[in-house]
Formats: sequence, structure tokens, C-alpha cells
Amino acid sequence: MQACTDHPQRLRYALRTAAGRLARFEASIAPLPGGTGWLYVARDIGAQPGGDAEQARYARAMLGASDGLWEWDLGADSEYLSPRGQSLLGRAGRLVECLHADDQGQWRAALQSHLLHGAPLDIDVRLAGADARWLRCRGWAERDARGQPTRVLATLSDVTVAKFTERALSDSQSKFRALFHTVPVGIALFDIASARAVESNDELARLLGQPAHAVVGQTAAALGLAQVFVPLAEAGRAEVDDLELRQPDGRCLHAKLVAERVEIGGRALLLCALVDISVQVRAEATLSALAEQLMDQERQTTYRLAQALHDQLGQTLTALRLTLDLDAAGARAQSRGLVDQALREVRQVLVDLRPPLLEDEGLAAALDNELAQRRALHPGVRLVLDSDAALQDLRWPAAVEYACFMVAREGMENALRHARPGEVRLSLLGDTGELTLSVADDGIGLVPGFERRPGHLGLVGMRERARAIGATLELAAGDGGRGAQLSLRWKAAV
Repeated sequence: MQACTDHPQRLRYALRTAAGRLARFEASIAPLPGGTGWLYVARDIGAQPGGDAEQARYARAMLGASDGLWEWDLGADSEYLSPRGQSLLGRAGRLVECLHADDQGQWRAALQSHLLHGAPLDIDVRLAGADARWLRCRGWAERDARGQPTRVLATLSDVTVAKFTERALSDSQSKFRALFHTVPVGIALFDIASARAVESNDELARLLGQPAHAVVGQTAAALGLAQVFVPLAEAGRAEVDDLELRQPDGRCLHAKLVAERVEIGGRALLLCALVDISVQVRAEATLSALAEQLMDQERQTTYRLAQALHDQLGQTLTALRLTLDLDAAGARAQSRGLVDQALREVRQVLVDLRPPLLEDEGLAAALDNELAQRRALHPGVRLVLDSDAALQDLRWPAAVEYACFMVAREGMENALRHARPGEVRLSLLGDTGELTLSVADDGIGLVPGFERRPGHLGLVGMRERARAIGATLELAAGDGGRGAQLSLRWKAAV
């Protein structure tokens, strides 16, 4: 009334009855003469044509809605719950009394903040009861001409499933985050367009020698990955078996890198995973050094043994034969035959232990001599050496020549003994900085268990010889599965 002026006014308003019916009124207000009061005349317009139909439509809409409606009349301090609202709460009564005890204060605070300060009324609260159901309340206040709240209306939605899904997702994200940062694999996501890291874990920071919080936002160049980022980003997927990572303190780590192009949310990213193989690389280097040391000791031992057989046993047998020759020839013919056989065996041992021509004339000449000797023992097999004439005078480090010769000898022996070939072809290619040796046959092909056969070095032993000089060794089947080819490749260290 205090808001009225000296002129008559007309207004319309609605009130909800105790039965839940929405009653509509039209009122006229006019001041009395002399300012002694006001004349207030109201009439119910709910029964006007269309009014009942509107009420019916409203009632049907509320019955069919999945959300409930809550209404609080501040003046009468009365609350109204739609049928769906009562179903959601599970009982009649004031809304706050239906909430979980721990959430009632939160609801009151949100409601008060909305009424006093106009803060949005949008809150998720738990309902009382053992089923732990969740309710989302979104409301607004109606205010009078002075801006004072007169009524609060809110929709009530059951968000239990969404809450449990959200919690499960949060738990899953927490588990993933814990795994992401504790897994012993460095992981990073790079934005391909900007080449900047958008996500990384603690292990990657350790590998790069960076603080854990400092990797995200840096470019691949700043992280020392520029040389591999561009080709990896263009290829879509690639692997680097041994990537050297130089840390700020000068230390060098070795890592295996696997990178793959992925798309997340329409954004092109490069997913990189780095595994620290520094211990493995150091172990392999140590093993290679030990193998080289063993090979050197083998060469020295072989040399001393060959020298002893030649200088001592060989001379002794020669002297014995001369002595026997001075005596009666007929009586000692058999003894001379045995001595000759012993001399031949000693010479063969010398050949096996100390490859002829290798030290004096080099690898090509020694291999040619080896084939010549084997031709006499295998007349039905064609033995061929493919070698450029320029290699006859070319020399490699002694350890390289010795290892290559022993691998070639073992490869030929295996082919002649087990493959039943018609031809064995030995190839030698290279220059002072690299060397490729291959032994190929046209025999029966690879036989299972070849490398484990007793009585010879075997594939494992040949690999160790190759490893000792920093070379690689491969054994593959020939064309069409016929025959086999053993290849050794050596390249001088830079």
C-alpha cells in the first residue's frame, strides 16, 4: 500500500492455496478522500474463460515433468511441493528437513546468499536416507516493487546417477594421474602446431634434467628434442632405439623413444614415450669391452700355443724322425709313418690356431688360402671368393681381421657340414672405414637348433666375436627359403 500514489491503480497477482491450487486475482486500489486510507477491491479471475484450462495444463505439465517444483512463500512461510517433487524427496515436509544433516547448513547458506545478495541459487545436496541420493536445486526469487523477496521457486532434479558417474570418473582420473606420474616411462604430449609440451610426467622431467613443473609449455627445441621432433611429427609414428639426452649438468642419458601422432579433441598431438636404457647401454658397453678383452686374450694364447707347438713339439718330432732315418729303414718304417702323421697333425693345429697369411698378408689373402685348402677336402662343392682386387692390400685393425676370419671359417664349416650345398660363396666388401663379410650357400636352408649344435662355435659365439669389434651379425634364409646367408657388418667408430 505504501507504494501507491494519489492516483488509483490496478494490479494482478497470483496466490497458491493450501490445496496447491494457483489462484489468480485482479485488484483495484484508490486513495480515500483526505488521505485517511485506501480502498482495496479484489476479485478472483481464475474462473474466467480459459483460466481452468490453463490450470489444468499447468497441472498436467507438472505431473509429466521429470523435475519437481518447490515453492516457498516468505510472507506465509509456507512451502509447496509438486507431486514429482514429493516423489523425489520420498516424503512430505519442509525441503530442508528432507536433506542430509551435513548438507542442511549448505542449503540454508546458499538460499540466504541468493535472497540477500542475488547470488545464483544452484546447488547439489544429498537427501537424508541410506540410499545416498543426490538432488540438484536451481531456483530464483520473486521480488516486490521495493526489491524485497516475496517468493522462491526452484526446480528439483535427481542427479544421483550423474554424481556417481562423476565420482567414478574423478577416481579414475586420480588413479590415472597417480600412474602417469609414477610409471618409470617418460611421457609427454606435444602440440604439433606449436611444438610445445602440453602434458608431461615426472619421469620425463628427470630424463631431461628439468624440474617437474618446468616442462609443460616449453618447445621441443628448448627441451633438446628438436632434432627428432620434426621427423617424428611428419612420420606419424617412429622409434629411436638410442636417443642421447644431454642434461644441464653435462651428464648423458640414453633412452628409447617411441612417438605416435594422436588426435584429442580435434587437436593434433604427438605422444612421446621415453624409456631410460642408460644402464643397459653401459652394460652392453662393458660386455663389449670384456668380449674384446677375451678375444685379445684368445689371440695371445693362440699365438703362444702355436709358437710352442712349432718351436718345441714340432722340432722334437723332426729330430725324432731324423734319428729314425739314420737307423735301419725297414725296422722303423712304421715309426716314421707315425711321426709323419704327428707332424701333419701339428701343422693342422697350427693352421687352426694361427690362420696362415692373416698377420702377414691380410684378411683377403687369408680367406683365399682358406678356400684353397677346403677345395681339396670338398671336391664336389664349388667354393668362390668375391673380393675386389683393391682389397688384397687393404688392412683393417688386427682384432677386426681376426674376428672376421674366424666368423668366415666357422660359417663355411657349418655350411659344408650341415647344409649339403652345391656352392658356398664368400664375399668381402668395404674400405678402410667399414667392412662387410658374407657367407652364402645354396643348401637345404636354416636348420632349427643350428646355433646349439655341439662341436663348433655356434651362432651365439659368432655374435660375440662380432660384438667384440662393434660389428653386427645376421643370419637369414636365402631366396625362396633355399640356402642361407651369414652377414657381418663392421664400421669404424667415429
